[in-house]
Amino acid sequence: MVIVVLVAVVAATVVAATGHARQLATLPVRAVRLLVAAALVQVGTAALMPGSEVGRSVALVVSVLLVGLFLVGNARLPGVPLVAVGLLCNVVVVVGNGAMPVSLDAAARAGVPTARLDLDADPLREPLTDRTRLPLLADRVAVPAPGWPQVTSVGDVLAAAGVGLLLLAGSVPPEPEPRRPLPRHAHATGRHGARDRRAQPVRVDRRTASASESTTRGSYS
Repeated sequence: MVIVVLVAVVAATVVAATGHARQLATLPVRAVRLLVAAALVQVGTAALMPGSEVGRSVALVVSVLLVGLFLVGNARLPGVPLVAVGLLCNVVVVVGNGAMPVSLDAAARAGVPTARLDLDADPLREPLTDRTRLPLLADRVAVPAPGWPQVTSVGDVLAAAGVGLLLLAGSVPPEPEPRRPLPRHAHATGRHGARDRRAQPVRVDRRTASASESTTRGSYS
């Protein structure tokens, strides 16, 4: 998962340089405790049962379930679907082979010594062979990172792309809503309403005027 870390660091650096880091705090991220619990399971298993194959396998299953629940709860966020697809690819190839196949040729291209892979002692990883199921999803992507070369999988690449998209898209501030123009009659009423009312002629009821005139004449007679 080194490529995920590298992409996250680069994306976070870009966000900090643009001054939009505060916008990330407004993302409606749910169930962050699930990620914390998954990390605690991995760290606790490595510290308490470093050589236990069963412990590592159980910790992997529990961590995948916790992370999967987190991704389902945040599926509407940008980049999260890519992370989910990448995780699913890794789970499928591991379940199909009982471990993650690793390409020795890709490791050599990345500059990772075979002894460093330690595939014989790692129950969750095995060499990529002709009998490997779903070899396209195995660890066969060489990452010659300076000082930290690794071999990663297509699923890790998709997950890294999703993390980068989440950080970059989540840091973009929303566009301000455009102001709707007022109708023309509203402007006329607001600005010239009083003037228009003064300019209107006063209508006089003829019947009322005739009755008043006849009453006035009768009083003088």
